Parts: sequence; structure tokens; C-alpha cells
Amino acid sequence: MQYLVIFGALCSAFFGSFYLIATIQGRVQPNKVTWLLWAIAPLISVGATITDTGINWAILPVFMAGFMPLLVFITSMFNRDAYWQLTTLDYLCGVVAILALIVWLATSNPILAIIFSIISDAIAALPTLRKAWIRPSSEAPIYYVGGIISTTTGILAATTHWSFSNVAFTIYLLLLDITLVIIILYRRKVLANKHDII
Repeated sequence: MQYLVIFGALCSAFFGSFYLIATIQGRVQPNKVTWLLWAIAPLISVGATITDTGINWAILPVFMAGFMPLLVFITSMFNRDAYWQLTTLDYLCGVVAILALIVWLATSNPILAIIFSIISDAIAALPTLRKAWIRPSSEAPIYYVGGIISTTTGILAATTHWSFSNVAFTIYLLLLDITLVIIILYRRKVLANKHDII
């Protein structure tokens, strides 16, 4: 089973590298609030899962879901073309996401940590979901396809150690990645059709 998870992690890194290159080249504009919080929340969830159930292969996809966004966030800091103008909504989502993480820190409960990490991550995703809807060309769906593969392997690996701690964040990530791919591809098609009509 660990080979499947390693394969998923390698897919995450491989597909993520395309997004990193696109960020470096300025072809995508990651929302810095989203990508920073997408790095923090999964890494906290990994720590909470280790605290609750110990180290197992099912947490590798969640780790990659934090590590790759951290690389994207760092990369986006060095390219002016990879900048997405932040709005009040972006900052508000960032503050609420951070508050969710603070609530967890106050409780020190691993299950609550995972729940609040999911809430935090989902709130942090709102600006990017909105951006993908408004300007889908600013996103690269290939990154999220890698996430779909990686999280699917994590869910399969968790079947041997099925618990809320092992699967909750992974299932959430799978649903988020699928949603982003659908939004980006659908909106690109709609906008292309509008452009053709004009």
C-alpha cells in the first residue's frame, strides 16, 4: 500500500512542478493568502494526525498538500507577474482561517485540530475559488489533477487504518481539487464560447 501512496506523492510533486514553473513564468497568478494558508492548514493536520494515530502512510498526501503550496507561495514572492491583487475578501478569509487555527491551538485536541484545519483550509480556498470563476486563465488545473491522484492514493492507503484522523482531511482535499478542476475547465469553456460569439 505504501507504494501506492508514494506514487501519489510523486504525482503531486510532478503535477505541482508544472504549477511552480507556470508561477515562475508568470502564466498563473496564485492568491498568496490562499496558498500560504493551504500550506499551514495541511501541515497542522499532519501534526495532529501523528499526535492522534502516529505516523502512517495515509498522511503523506496531506503532507504533500501542505508542502507543494508552501513552494508555490515562496515562488510567487519572487515574480511580480505572478501576483494576484488581493481584495478585502482575501484578507477577511485569511483572518477567519487564522482564527480557526487559533481555536484549535487553544484546545489541543487532535480531532478538533483536523476539523478546524479543514475549516481554515476551506475558508482560505474561497478567494481562489472566486478567482478561478472570474479569471480561470489565472489558474492551472494540472496542479489540482495531481492533488486528485495523490489524495485518492491516500484514501486507499487509509483503508487499512480507517479513522477520522486518517481520512477527513484527505477526503476534503479530494473534493476541493475536483471542484477547482471543474470550475477552471467549465469557466474556460464558457468564456471561450463567449469570445467566439463576439
